[in-house]
Amino acid sequence: MSPEANTPMYSPLRHYSAYAKVNLGLRVLGRREDGYHELETIFQEISVRDVLTIAVQPEGITIGCSDPVIPVDEGNLAWRAADLLRRSAGIGLGCNIQIKKNIPTGAGLGGGSSDAAATLKALNREWGLHWPLERLLPLAAELGSDVPFFLRGGCALGRGRGEILQPLAIPQGWWGVLVYPNLTISTRWVYENANFDLTKSLKNSKFYSLTGFADKLSDWDIHLVNDLEPVVFNKYPYLKKLVDGFKRAGAFYARMSGSGSAIFGLFLDKSDALSALAKTESSYTTFLFHPVAGPAL
Repeated sequence: MSPEANTPMYSPLRHYSAYAKVNLGLRVLGRREDGYHELETIFQEISVRDVLTIAVQPEGITIGCSDPVIPVDEGNLAWRAADLLRRSAGIGLGCNIQIKKNIPTGAGLGGGSSDAAATLKALNREWGLHWPLERLLPLAAELGSDVPFFLRGGCALGRGRGEILQPLAIPQGWWGVLVYPNLTISTRWVYENANFDLTKSLKNSKFYSLTGFADKLSDWDIHLVNDLEPVVFNKYPYLKKLVDGFKRAGAFYARMSGSGSAIFGLFLDKSDALSALAKTESSYTTFLFHPVAGPAL
């Protein structure tokens, strides 16, 4: 029996969370033959989220979004995720997806990729497919380098383009302050203008083995780096000042996420995070967040 036979013509509206991520560290290890860069990064899912409201409809994919800047056609990664799953499953059902955007765009937080992953997971249920995660992962990788991580969630070491994942167990009892300085940064621009030391290799990468320091939060600032920070901070020095400000406020770790522009500081106590949040420039968009745990390892 086909999935359509088990699916009502119109399903009830259901809400799905699409969480943001921060890169606790990111190293660029070299350029690949396919034109991408070989990366090693530590993804951590955080509680800042978009909310997707999804309903099945007899045919067609329609999307609405609270942010008028976000495309609501095939230019939207959630639309492409729905279309790819529908074609891969060989079904004729459609869906309506309403996206309430909270994750800033162009900030290195993976909002579009997270929306795509949430769409795959949601429609896998709503269309009655019930495919295992392993069957969805190749579709996620086709959509984008970060999408496979968002299917799994939690914390993971990402290699390759970021799609080769190794779940990690790290301390989760901290709080974070996220600052979006109302600045969109092009990932392509960052990579084109960065001056990487491409003599690095997986052998000498600091992230490849985390067993010696993953549980020691005080060591993160020693071992974790973001190779994309220098080029971004050179053009936007006030972003570096945000990192320094978090450290002065007592953050045990502060970094730029991905290719920017979002900056985050991590604190052992919620009260310290709230205090740092209160001192942040009022014109910026800010969030208090905590880590989101993934499936048990």
